[in-house]
Amino acid sequence: MPIQLSLICPVYKVAEFIPALMQSLLIGVNTDQVEIIFVDDCCPENSIDICETFILENAKKIKFNSTIIKQSQNKGQAAARNAALLIAKGKYIGFIDSDDAIAANYWDVLYPYVQAAQKDIIEFNFQEFTSILPLCDSSETTELSGSNLTLFDTGFFVWTRLYKKEILKGLKFPESLIYEDIYYNIHAFSMAESIVRLSNSLVFYRKRAGSTTSGRTSSYSNLLLNMVNSVKATLANYDKKDVVVAQVARYSLLVSLKGFTIKERADRKVFFNRCKKINLSFKNDFNKSNNSIIAALKFKLSYFVCLIGRFL
Repeated sequence: MPIQLSLICPVYKVAEFIPALMQSLLIGVNTDQVEIIFVDDCCPENSIDICETFILENAKKIKFNSTIIKQSQNKGQAAARNAALLIAKGKYIGFIDSDDAIAANYWDVLYPYVQAAQKDIIEFNFQEFTSILPLCDSSETTELSGSNLTLFDTGFFVWTRLYKKEILKGLKFPESLIYEDIYYNIHAFSMAESIVRLSNSLVFYRKRAGSTTSGRTSSYSNLLLNMVNSVKATLANYDKKDVVVAQVARYSLLVSLKGFTIKERADRKVFFNRCKKINLSFKNDFNKSNNSIIAALKFKLSYFVCLIGRFL
């Protein structure tokens, strides 16, 4: 059977979580119409070995195709995903993080939409968990309204979407920057003409200890940087440019305010300086497309927050 879905999974330092992921894949996408591309990002422990062992031990049960790419050096999640994108064969591209898991009905819900291939992007929900996987969402599938603007409200995770490969046109993740999902999604949605949102929760997101807002550093400014850079590059593709720039203004203010949670004063100053420069780089684009007084106030306020934040 032709590959309908390529599911990309970077692997790095997740040995204790890999068994749950692999078991969920065996249940949730066990079909020869799916390929799973694992990318070993130079694991310093045995994460990828656990993947390989699971595949060997369950060879008689496994129907999905599997490929393991081994990076020559640790380059990060974006580079790992890009390496997999180069060889992905599926009609659709999906992503899963190696410390998460998928629902048992993942393929059952998505298959009719993948088979029909009428939608450029297929969106779905997720549930958070810490140690025990949630029960599978057994509710019927409801289609919700979606557009290329909904990502600003539904979030920027790539693992809550499937993307038709032909619309991506070789799109890659920006390497050496965190929050690369924002960049990827804004580009992908700007090229999409048909989007469907499904009510089902098909991914289980593991909330790991230590991932709290108190741990923010100046690198958090990359969230705003990736958003501004991607919107500047794609704004011409969006029909409602005023809505897009208004969303950037909203996120700019939210990100700037969260800079006050950075503990180290010197690092906090770096963060606010970066955000101020990012806002300035977007000023002309914002002024050309904005027609909202509220958005203008948010954009100016975010700039003011950055000015005073450097001295607190």
